[in-house]
Amino acid sequence: MRDKLSVKLSKDIVNIIRTTQRNNIELTHIADNKANVLMSISALMITFLLPLVLSNMSSIMSHFLYIPLAILTLTCFTTICIAAIVLKPSRLENFHDPHTGDHNASPFFFGNYYKMTPAQFYDYIEAQLSEKETIRLHLVQDMYFIGRRLAFKMTWIRRAFNIFILGIFLSLTATVVVLLVS
Repeated sequence: MRDKLSVKLSKDIVNIIRTTQRNNIELTHIADNKANVLMSISALMITFLLPLVLSNMSSIMSHFLYIPLAILTLTCFTTICIAAIVLKPSRLENFHDPHTGDHNASPFFFGNYYKMTPAQFYDYIEAQLSEKETIRLHLVQDMYFIGRRLAFKMTWIRRAFNIFILGIFLSLTATVVVLLVS
């Protein structure tokens, strides 16, 4: 009876880990979409501003509107850079190489086996999947690294949103101040 309960519990744990991994991957997708939206909006703003600024340069200079435009442009470029950092793939060189005898490398993550031949991968996955405890270790390890990457993305996308909102606010405030003063 106790062995049956232990097997049931471990299946439940594995299902919880899988669900958590699926949720983390979905949240990563959401963060990537937010970064894409911020990048697109910022690029569109620069694209629309550039012809307007170039065609009205004398009016902009005489009314000191270059100050809010500079703030807005800097905001857009900064937002684009941060969104690009969020979207940039991780370096695969930082992951474990199972060829070196690192048996902690998860066989479930492509970054750990993409340089292997099919025969090497088959041998490695056979060895790694032979023990239940090793499988659990790899599932937990994968969940941890996905969570770390997700935390990185969410932290940087939040910074990008904060910079974007602050930059829009500052450029609008600067526009009002410049128009009131001149």
